[in-house]
Amino acid sequence: MNNLVDINCPLCGDDNHILWATENGFNCVCCGQCGLLYVNPLPNATYIEESVKLGGHVFEDGKQLNTKTRRMHSKQRYFERVVKQLFPDLLNRTSVAWLDVGAGYGEFVQALLSVLPTSSIVEGLEPMTHKVEKAREFNLPVRLGFLSGVTASYDVVSIIDVFSHIPDFPGFLSSIKSVLNSDGEILVKTGNAAEIGKRSNFPGALNLPDHLMFGGVTQLTRFFEDAGFTVIGMEVERIDGMWYSFKNLAKYLLGKPVSISLPYTSPTRTIWMRARLNTLPLDRRDEKA
Repeated sequence: MNNLVDINCPLCGDDNHILWATENGFNCVCCGQCGLLYVNPLPNATYIEESVKLGGHVFEDGKQLNTKTRRMHSKQRYFERVVKQLFPDLLNRTSVAWLDVGAGYGEFVQALLSVLPTSSIVEGLEPMTHKVEKAREFNLPVRLGFLSGVTASYDVVSIIDVFSHIPDFPGFLSSIKSVLNSDGEILVKTGNAAEIGKRSNFPGALNLPDHLMFGGVTQLTRFFEDAGFTVIGMEVERIDGMWYSFKNLAKYLLGKPVSISLPYTSPTRTIWMRARLNTLPLDRRDEKA
């Protein structure tokens, strides 16, 4: 691919890094200063935006990477449980304004509609047309577009499995802050690849360059603190139960690029993190949280 650009670490700005993995002709490097994993050299912004809209990548050698996935009805109950666990205080409000960015097929939006107060405003924003169309088949309030086109304000903005797709996360957080109400909050769900050690511990394809960055608890916390947020809630979940290990074994036998391991031995985790804007004086922040 032409028009690749060398970049410094998106988190700490350091230019010291080592190669961590190569996939689809792209390098994923590990920052020697903060441990963030990121694609370097990076595709240009136009390529990234168009690939997000289309749900796929076409490389110079003709190889293609399809990232459209499929709707997962089973996710709703899981999402409902996490929202109840991380946001018990919001469930007692009269109303909550919540925007889900990168809403996909609307599974998380559907969960929010189920657990938030009935007078709440829940909206989803998704750049991929076919996902929006599928969400609307279920009468879900998911619209086509990017965060840059949002003019309303919200109490919470969520990004579920979106972090790794963002090349400039500090800039993205600034955009989120612009649509948050006073004391507004953000919820992120992502993996912990920056904490697992060597590449062989990652249980599958990295899907470069659809995924552009990988972090962990330390890196996410620093991103939020640097942007003026305080982390006030977190859940770190194992993903490697019996069913997970069985599915990976089946994929491995079918020749797919996955790592196989015994149940409850993988270092891979799912991270849920809730953070709030620092709009209160320092001596009152603990009281508010």
